Amino acid sequence: MESQDDRIAKRLAEIGEQDEALRRESAERRAAAEPDPAAQVVRRRPGGGALRSAGFLISVVLLAAGMLGVAVTFTRLAGKDFADAERTGQAAVTSCDQRGPISNRGFGYWDSCVATITWDDGQVSRATVGAIFTRADVGNSVRVGDLGKYRTSEQLARDDASPRPWLAWIGYLIAVLAFLPAIIAIFLIRALLRFRRR
Repeated sequence: MESQDDRIAKRLAEIGEQDEALRRESAERRAAAEPDPAAQVVRRRPGGGALRSAGFLISVVLLAAGMLGVAVTFTRLAGKDFADAERTGQAAVTSCDQRGPISNRGFGYWDSCVATITWDDGQVSRATVGAIFTRADVGNSVRVGDLGKYRTSEQLARDDASPRPWLAWIGYLIAVLAFLPAIIAIFLIRALLRFRRR
């Protein structure tokens, strides 16, 4: 009969063999689940993601800028209301320069004209006004109304031009809609800058 110590030693040997077999089996499973890194082939699509992302970002920025330009164009074409004038007078247009096609007044060509204005109260002023007069007005007298100043430029309205407020409302609507691509562009640029820092 075997002694107690021999049986314990034999049992410990069996447990050790089982433990070793479980470890080998676990290692084999892990090796099967994780393919060999040297054998992996990294496939990239032609054109790359960076080029596609840059193209998308540029198109979103151009869309936002284009929509804002169209909005400014519509508000310029809407004209000003002569009835809102603080004072009225006669403007003698002396010269005009053509501006455009892309400017702070939107898209398209418009004239920036120098005019000498004789107000009904007797005051005389000289002003350079954009998108009110045309080259056809040079040498002619045009009835105008003073709407005040915006920043540094004189705001005038013609008596013979009726305002089209519906164009201004379309311009405002387009400007509001332009904020969506503008916000998307801001978030894309922010994400790009954050990614570049890493």
